[in-house]
This record gives sequence, C-alpha cells and structure tokens, in this order.
Amino acid sequence: RRSTRWFSKGIWLAESKKVKGVPSDLHSILHSNRSFAYIKLKRWGEAEEDCSKALALNPKNTKATYRRAMARFELGKLEGAKADVELVLKELPVGASNEPAADLKGKIEQALSTCKSAQVPLSNGVEDSTMPGIARSAGEEPFPELKLDASVKGVEEAKTRANSLFAQGSLEECVRWFSKGIWLAESKKVKGVPSDLHSILHSNRSFAYIKLKRWGEAEGDCSKALALNPKNT
Repeated sequence: RRSTRWFSKGIWLAESKKVKGVPSDLHSILHSNRSFAYIKLKRWGEAEEDCSKALALNPKNTKATYRRAMARFELGKLEGAKADVELVLKELPVGASNEPAADLKGKIEQALSTCKSAQVPLSNGVEDSTMPGIARSAGEEPFPELKLDASVKGVEEAKTRANSLFAQGSLEECVRWFSKGIWLAESKKVKGVPSDLHSILHSNRSFAYIKLKRWGEAEGDCSKALALNPKNT
C-alpha cells in the first residue's frame, strides 16, 4: 500500500504544472508499476486502468500490456485479455522469458472455452473484482461460506447485512455481502429481483469501494447501477 502512495505521488507530480518535460517513458513506467502493486492487492479495476494509461503514454510498454491481460482476465474481460497477451507473446522471444505469458494465454483460452460450453455471455465492461475471472465466467458461486436463501428475500438479506457491516466500518466484509447479493440477483436461481433493488446493491457497493479508494471498481458499479435504474441519483 505504501508503494501505491509513492507511485501516485510521482504520477501527480508528472501530471502537475509544476514539472515540465517529464519523459513519456518514465510517466508510463509509473502507471505500469503502480498497476503491478494494484494486482498484488487484487484491485483489478485500478490495475487495468493504470495499464491503459501506461500504454497511452508508451504503446511499447510490454509489461503494461501483460499486466493489463492479467487484470482483464481477473475481471472476466476474456477477449480483451487474450488480445493483450497475444501482443505480449509477439514481442517476447520464445523461451523462458515468455512462459508466464504463455501460461496466462492457456488459462484465458480455457476460460473462453468454458464460457462457450456453458453459453455464458462474455463481458465487455467492468466486472466484480471480488470474484476471480474463471469462477465468474463459469458462473460458480462466490463466497460459499456466506449462506443466503435463493430468493428475493435472500437478496434483501444480503443488502441488509452489507449495509450493517458498512455502518460498523467493516468495508471489506460488506463488499463480500454486496457481491454475494449481486451474484444471487444475477444468477438463474432467483427470478423477479426488482431492478431498483439490483441497482441499489451495485450503488451501495460502489460507496464501499469509494471508502476503500478502489476507484475503478466504484465507477464500474455506478455504471451498472445506472444501467439498471437511470433514476438512481
């Protein structure tokens, strides 16, 4: 966490009007390296965003491309992840240096195959960073230790528990309960979940993400909330 603060300070300085002539390569590396810190923290949305900024500054930043593939895989953005990792493999020589990228490509292709077999629609937006890419893509249940009835009442219970945990300051735990409720609302196990309730789950989880300074995930949740209920001000 301390490293992200220092990377953020450097990025701010590079982007401020106080410093001129910062090389784009250096600016790109700051974003790319902070993305790796976010990956270690499993903050996939912010990692992807930093990688995209790094590549906008320097399209030849191969590490940023590889790290974005990692983040997109975890976010369930499998097509984008595959495109990124294939670019990396074209840049790296065959041998030990490209083994991690080759392994990642294998995992992505396996997840894509699972999606097609299960007829799961592929993501083209920001996904829930609390669920690993393969598990989400295959529709597996997250946090099985959190028990809820497969009903609208169960979704309501998830919201109530999450709100209570938020009020207590247990932010990470409240995110887990919101995520469980969202998964239940989006699963085939429960029908008739009101769009207003579904929207509130995303909106409230976004506030928890804001408190955690996980801005990418917060933006993604807000966009989903508004897609479900454009009047959610």
